[in-house]
Amino acid sequence: MKYHSGVNHQRPTPAVIAPFVQKVGRLLSRLGLDVKRLYELTYWRWRYFREKELSNSWYQNLFTAIPELDKSLYAGKKVVDIGCGPRGSLEWLDDANVRIGVDPLLTDYLKLGIEKHSSNYVASQAENLPFKSSSIDIVTSFNSLDHVDDLELTLKEIERVLVSGGYFVVLVEVHPKATLSEPITIPWDLTSLLSDGFLIVKEKHFEESVRRPDSSTAARAGVEFDHNDPEERSGTLMNVLHRR
Repeated sequence: MKYHSGVNHQRPTPAVIAPFVQKVGRLLSRLGLDVKRLYELTYWRWRYFREKELSNSWYQNLFTAIPELDKSLYAGKKVVDIGCGPRGSLEWLDDANVRIGVDPLLTDYLKLGIEKHSSNYVASQAENLPFKSSSIDIVTSFNSLDHVDDLELTLKEIERVLVSGGYFVVLVEVHPKATLSEPITIPWDLTSLLSDGFLIVKEKHFEESVRRPDSSTAARAGVEFDHNDPEERSGTLMNVLHRR
């Protein structure tokens, strides 16, 4: 692992205790605590305690089969994964030119085993990516775009660092309301927030899985979101975008 000091999704809080958790979180925020960071680290430390070693065997499927992209698309490319978390989301991509995980909590993740990884890591906010303009071939964001502080600024940064002909691949939950760890409510028409510098290659909307409420499970289940159903509920958005 190469580390340079320059968010991953957890299961939603059970509905029965969600109001209490949100109330406590707001109180802690008013006391000056970084509740989003605390929530994320608590989750990942718990997963590390449960698993002993954070696994990452399914990421190739997540990056290829779900967005229907061949692994060869990533080969020889400079790939950046935003909100990579501590599992090693790019460890499968051993034929990339450069593979870089970006996450603001990476200094904390050093205690969770990322020093064993072959990927490069950068501790950074998505709103201020430490890369030159037009320098990255592929930017991915899986289960992380709703964790940023400023969605529009993040999207502008992604557009800035991508080369002409590059790709932005995103899989994200669309929640009707923001949460402590997911302060951004992603719109179904996310692409409307982008400039005309992108072409939509693929776009899919999925219903939340009844088996496990997260975006990757929803995408694997593949149940198309019914926008004619007025019930307020979460879903999942998948986009593959091509930089002009």
